[in-house]
Amino acid sequence: YGQYLNFCHFGSLAHDRSIGPVLEALHLFFKEVPEAKNKIKVQVYGAGLDSVSLQTIEYLEMQNVVIAHGRIENDRNTGESGRERIMKLMRSSDILLCLHGDSEWCSEYIPSKLYDYFWTNRPIFAVTHHNLQLDQMLSAKNAYLSHTSDIVIIVDAIKLIWRDWQSQSLRVMPFDPITPESAVKKILERVQK
Repeated sequence: YGQYLNFCHFGSLAHDRSIGPVLEALHLFFKEVPEAKNKIKVQVYGAGLDSVSLQTIEYLEMQNVVIAHGRIENDRNTGESGRERIMKLMRSSDILLCLHGDSEWCSEYIPSKLYDYFWTNRPIFAVTHHNLQLDQMLSAKNAYLSHTSDIVIIVDAIKLIWRDWQSQSLRVMPFDPITPESAVKKILERVQK
């Protein structure tokens, strides 16, 4: 726990998967808890910000909240690959922000980045869209969960995260490593159903 509560997003953004809904919720949250605006940062790693995110940042005046880092490349000084550097950043994040999107095909996919998030064993704040299986996976990992289409639920999740961060009790994810045996068992359970 440091000076700031850092929501960290890793990966690409697009007009149908932007940080816009989270920023809108933060804007409402800051009206209720104005001191939080100087304590919360949204760190974005990976591709550049999409047009919806940029417009929302401008419209809601969130320039001091959002920090876009761009793509993380290899470090010539340490010899670390971009991937190694990203994993270190993920493991040091206060909250890993998982954005599912808002298109209809969200009901059929699980973001691949989520598996990286699970391996970090860090708290996750997921904003999902019409995907019960994904919601169940996240709930099993003790994630903070909300839905893209419900701004009130996103605000409520942010309030809970803020309270937990202040009391230094952010939700810890149960670490359950995937082994070949557990994967086969899970596949066989699904087949039998």
